[in-house]
Amino acid sequence: MTAPAPYDVVESLAGHDRGRLYQVVGEENGRLLLADGRLKKLEAPKQKGPRHVRRIARVSEAPATDKQIRTTLAQAAETARKKGDQLG
Repeated sequence: MTAPAPYDVVESLAGHDRGRLYQVVGEENGRLLLADGRLKKLEAPKQKGPRHVRRIARVSEAPATDKQIRTTLAQAAETARKKGDQLG
């Protein structure tokens, strides 16, 4: 499996946030910077190792606001449910 690219929607596979969806907003020192628009905002993203996430959807444009992140995550979750993917 390839590592998630910037702006991809990913699901956390490990840690207390397992099953939670995030959008990749950057990379720093080999760790992904993740935001969900609620608990982890665009200004203060969560750091997580790429081995502890799996890509759910590809997104090509950078989010400008936390609201855009929340909208993108909701759309990705709905698409995954329609496809029958198990989240969480």
